[in-house]
This record gives sequence, structure tokens and C-alpha cells, in this order.
Amino acid sequence: MGARIVTWGKIVALAATTSSLALAAEPAVSPEAVAALKAMGAYLRSLDKISVTADASVDYVDDDGQVLTFGFQHVVDVDRPDRLRASIRGDDTTRTMYYDGKTFTLYGTQHNYYASVPAPPTIRQLVDDLATKYGIQTPLADLFYWGLEDHDAGADLTSARKIGDERIGDATCTHYAFRQPNADWQLWIRTGAQPLPCRLVIADRSNGERPRYSVAYHWQTKPTFTANTFRFVPPKGAARIVLAPREAAASSSSAR
Repeated sequence: MGARIVTWGKIVALAATTSSLALAAEPAVSPEAVAALKAMGAYLRSLDKISVTADASVDYVDDDGQVLTFGFQHVVDVDRPDRLRASIRGDDTTRTMYYDGKTFTLYGTQHNYYASVPAPPTIRQLVDDLATKYGIQTPLADLFYWGLEDHDAGADLTSARKIGDERIGDATCTHYAFRQPNADWQLWIRTGAQPLPCRLVIADRSNGERPRYSVAYHWQTKPTFTANTFRFVPPKGAARIVLAPREAAASSSSAR
């Protein structure tokens, strides 16, 4: 009988088959991946003061079906439980939220306008209030949900698994992949005693083009804030406008 020749292609095919069998044997929702998500949330919850700069990009699908990617930057300062400053910086404008425990102010540099309204007593309540009452999304809002005890990190997951360790910047981060009914998302979590999110990528499965939102985080876990960090002082010439709840805005529009 002649010697059997094992080619490189056969070795690769065999390895792929073995890997597929190993992955199939794992549960769809890995307890290890969910536990890592919860550990990250617990660590975020333990930090009273945080400052994070996040370089972000978002895909937009135009009328011709071409995917265009736009970049911007988030800067978020948090002093729990009732101080927040959050900015979205684009090429031609910066929109900043100020919250001092009593008042919420939204300021935009492009038109030099601002709006202030009374605010609830905690950041979590503020984030919920802005979304439901005004339709305003807080930059990096996931950070405030991941870091709360009543947030179920494993809710609605149909798949969760560990991919492996990777180098991101100056940190080693563990790569995880998660799936929910309308979204695939990947999360890289720093290894060691500070399990902070390093990077997040979300793909919209409800859109055939799978547009993505990506963000890379840069953390300060011991920031220094001043008394004016979270207090809004109107710039010269700034005009105050009314921030109307969505219901009031809709009613006003329909009455015209």
C-alpha cells in the first residue's frame, strides 16, 4: 500500500471540521461570556468617578444602498450618583449635556443655543427620562445600564461566546461575541483587575446592509473634577430655547 499524502489543504480542512465540532458542543449562550459581561458591569458600578473619551463611527446606508461611515467623538464625565457632563463632537459642532443633580441643560455650539429643564435626582433616572420624555439619547448610555444591578446582562441573548485575547492599544482585552434578535455585537473587555470595556461593535441585523456602530474607549478611573465641571454657564450671545417633551411637540405639529 502506498504512503498516504496529507496536504496542507487537508490539514486545514481537518482543523476546521474539528473546530466546528468543538463549537457545536458549546452552549449557545456561554455562561463564561455572560459572567464576563456582569463582572464588567459590577466594576463600572464600583467607580464613583469616571472620565471616558470614545472615538466612534457609525454607518449610514444612502438611497443607492452604499454604506457611508461617519466619525465623531464622545467625552463623558461622571460623578455618581448625580453629576454628568457628556459631549458629542463632530467636525462642525459640539453638543454637550450638563447635569448637576437638579437641572439638565443641552447646549449646541453650531447655533449657540441651549435649553434647561428640571432633572430627576440620579444619572440613571436622567438617562431614562431623556430617552422616554424627550427622545434624547445620552452618549455612551450603555455604560449606565451595564453598571446597574437591576440590568440583566444576559437578557434577550440568543448567542454569547468568548473569542479570545487580543491587544488593543496598551491593554490586553478579551474578545466576546453576542447576538440578540436584531443585533450582533462584539465587546472587548480588559483583562485583569480593571475589566473595563475596550471596544464595542454593533451590527444592525434588521438591515440587509448590516450597518455598524463602533466605539473605542479611553478611560480615566481617577479623574479630577472641579465645582464647574457639571455646571452650565451660557456663553456670550447664547440663546435659550424651550426643550419640549415629545408628546407636546407632536401635538403642536398636528395642530398646525
